[in-house]
This record gives sequence, structure tokens and C-alpha cells, in this order.
Amino acid sequence: MRQVPLPIEFAPIASLVNNVQRVTRNEYSSSCVKCGGTDRFRLFVVGKHGSPLAICLRGCGYIWTPASDHKPSKEEVEEWRKKQIVVERARKEAAERALAMLQCDRMWEKFYAHNNEFSQNEWRRRGIAGSWVKYDQLGLIEDYTVYRRGEEPYHSPAFTIPIWGVGGIVQNVKLRVANPRNAATDRYRTFYETGASNLFVPLYDAPLGGAGVLVEGEYKAIVTEQTLDDINLRVVGLQSKAPAPELFEQLKDLEPVYILLDPDASNPVYDKDGKRRESAVERCVRLVGKERARIVDCPVKIDDGILEGLDPRKYLRMARKP
Repeated sequence: MRQVPLPIEFAPIASLVNNVQRVTRNEYSSSCVKCGGTDRFRLFVVGKHGSPLAICLRGCGYIWTPASDHKPSKEEVEEWRKKQIVVERARKEAAERALAMLQCDRMWEKFYAHNNEFSQNEWRRRGIAGSWVKYDQLGLIEDYTVYRRGEEPYHSPAFTIPIWGVGGIVQNVKLRVANPRNAATDRYRTFYETGASNLFVPLYDAPLGGAGVLVEGEYKAIVTEQTLDDINLRVVGLQSKAPAPELFEQLKDLEPVYILLDPDASNPVYDKDGKRRESAVERCVRLVGKERARIVDCPVKIDDGILEGLDPRKYLRMARKP
């Protein structure tokens, strides 16, 4: 069975374990830091008290957290595991219902049909050609209600982006609120609550092969794909600077993989104790693999650069090995 990378939360002990496998979205298994074995060590991204937690279920009973080496009782561990099984089952069932509804409703087609001069101006402003608007079915919700906990809801237009996967499967519909009250929290939403993150493949009707180009976000992916216009350079959009590790398995047939993130993705990251952590670029390199990864140092966000006349091929040619 192929080993998977541990989430960044377990970086301090990642080099001390092997045989890492993903059990659920929140749980991983591996050998124990102290007593070995194969899958006796269970690592929870969000533990009992909200922070990462790792426990040896057999043998030494060792527990790791970012702050302590407290050892819970067997009863505490068993109670925690039972609760996790219930939570994960409920999450999986809710996600399956949401995905079934998504495919049945095909709401992205209705949103595309609602495009008007307002949304067309937005696509033009971003440098997205009309043919790509049609192909990727970019759309508009003219009157979207934004709900925020503890506050009165408000209304705004919202641009819609189907999150395409290879084979033309829509995995969700992303919304970009046009007039958010709080840009940090309200700007981006998903139409369906699936509990999953996804890769965005703008040229979705061709298998992922050849070289890959990773960028941040859907708009950047579309603009970069239409500019490169090369079936041997496959652009993939990441939905955040820290996408789920298991998503990188979908990139296995791409080589090399050019990591073309925003300029700030190379900035050093520090935790609350001042300890340096992986930057977003370093994390991508680790998950892609150093042998396949190529780092692209672009001084501006790639879509902004393209609008100003930048040729992304120039920077791909200058990409460096980690």
C-alpha cells in the first residue's frame, strides 16, 4: 500500500514514523514513534480538545500533542474513537447526499444562463475569453443571500465557478460574492456543503498527463490555461495555499510539476512559539516530491501578470529544482 504524507500539523514527528495511511479525513495511522509496529499509532488532525493529537493504541500507549506528552486512559481513548466513528460516518453521509444533489440539480447550467452584462464585464476584466466562459460554464447568481453567524443576512450578486474535475465531473460550485461586507470571511463560498476540498481542472475533458502547472484559484487556472494553450502543459487550480494532502495523488501522472503560486507563498511561516514551519511552496514541493517539483519564481500573481503582457512560458523555462 502506498504511503501518504502526513498533514503539516504533524511535522515535528513526521520523520519518526512510517507506513502512513489515511483512515478518514481527520485520522491517519502509522508506526508508533516509540514502539514501532505498523498501524498502531493514530493521528487526529483535530483532537479531543481541538488541537492535533496522536496516540499509540497498543504497546507503549504513547501520546503526542504539540504541547504535552499526557497519556489518556484506555477508557478515554476508546470513548474518543467511538465519537470519531460517529462523526465521520455522519460527515460522509452528508457529503454523499450533497454530491448526489449537485449532480441531479446541475445548478451551474442555470447560473450560466443567468449571465448578463454585469458578469460578462467581470470575465472580460479578468481576461477570460468568452469561449472559456462558455466551456467552464462560469455564471451568475443575481441576488445571493449571504448568511453570517450572529449577524443579519445581506444580499449581493455572486459569480459562480463549477469546480471541474477530469472527465467533466463537477465536484461543487464555488461562489465569489461581488460585494462582501467582510472580504476576508464573505468573499468565497461553496454552493453545496460537501465537506471536501477539490482540485480545479479548467481543461477537464482531457486526462491529466504531461507537465503540470499548479496555480492558486480558479480564475488564475483558467487564464493561465487559455494563455499557455498547450495540451502538454496541464494547469491545475488549488483552492487554497494548503490543499488536502490526498489531492496530490491526482497529480501522479504529471511530470514535472511547476509550482506557480502567488509571490507570498514563498514567505517563511512561523508558529506562535516563533518556530519556522513550511511555506506554502515548500509544502507543495514535499507533497509533489522533490524529483518532480519545479519552483517558478514569478514576481506577480500570474493572472495579473498575463493581463499586463507577461508570458508565463518565460517563467516556466526559468523554473528551478528545489
